Amino acid sequence: MSDLEQSVDSQYFESYSGAEVHRLMLSDKIRTEGYGRAIAEIVKPGMTVLDVGTGTGILSFFAARAGASKIYAVDRSDILSVTEDLVEANGFEEVIECVDGVAEEVELPSKVDVIVSEWMGMFALTEAMFESVCRARDKHLKPGGIMIPGSIKMCLTPIQEDKLYKEHGLGFWTDSLYGFDYTPMINTEIADLDSNSVEGDKAIALASSAMLVEVDAVADPIEAYWFDSHVNFEITKAGRMHGFLGHFEAALSPGVLLSTAHDTPMTHWRQSWFPIRERAVEVGDTFTIHFKARKDPTGLDPRKPTYFMEGEWIRSGDVIDKFFYCHHGTYE
Repeated sequence: MSDLEQSVDSQYFESYSGAEVHRLMLSDKIRTEGYGRAIAEIVKPGMTVLDVGTGTGILSFFAARAGASKIYAVDRSDILSVTEDLVEANGFEEVIECVDGVAEEVELPSKVDVIVSEWMGMFALTEAMFESVCRARDKHLKPGGIMIPGSIKMCLTPIQEDKLYKEHGLGFWTDSLYGFDYTPMINTEIADLDSNSVEGDKAIALASSAMLVEVDAVADPIEAYWFDSHVNFEITKAGRMHGFLGHFEAALSPGVLLSTAHDTPMTHWRQSWFPIRERAVEVGDTFTIHFKARKDPTGLDPRKPTYFMEGEWIRSGDVIDKFFYCHHGTYE
């Protein structure tokens, strides 16, 4: 591992050392109660469990409540010392063993029946924790073992949302700012776009969502998460298209689906916003999109993805426009 990668990892684990980030996650009832129901459905008495990135231990506590005989709660963050106190405070010290380290590097006495992890960052891929989970799976999961989540889908939806476009999109530059013309800034921002996490519950979907990728957490390799996808959208509602919202759907168990779509209850992940130039679309217009996710090509932060979007806007068989955007993933 290079000095830069070590520095990024150190900062990453340090970011989970304080109380506030754990308050954010534990306050997300959609997330936390969903995991609780899935673990209760999957973990049976006597099973062994590996909790990758345990944080304050809530997933391990759910597994202990479900009857697991042994749980390895692994984390490299300094929060683990507090987690040990939490384990004792809840009377689980005979069942839950806190392990300081990276899940794919630690040694366990035997392979486990279940691996559980809340590894998803913004638009799932940010933080790239899935890489650690995949390596831990290959090392520690029994043949026929279970992963929580078992699979994940990543989806994209073309939307109209005037407020997003003005406050977090290219529309900020289109109106006069303090009496001055700032429209030349549009091209500057297009050259350095971010994909931020936003509350997209007021967005108007101009077409049905399209699935970019579905990954099998039990069988698929790390490379499957860094996807390269082609999707089509047919506009079903005329309007002004301002960009795309990205969301993921995690199948935590056969009976529990965790969705971050804009038309479902809001989670702390919210939705990922991919702004583009505004365009007036009509019913029947189609957009062909080539969308791919890659590690940060600058190499400065391998935990932050970069998304490349190339597309065509077609009306009545004619190509109206071709476009290309690059959006940098963010932690917020």
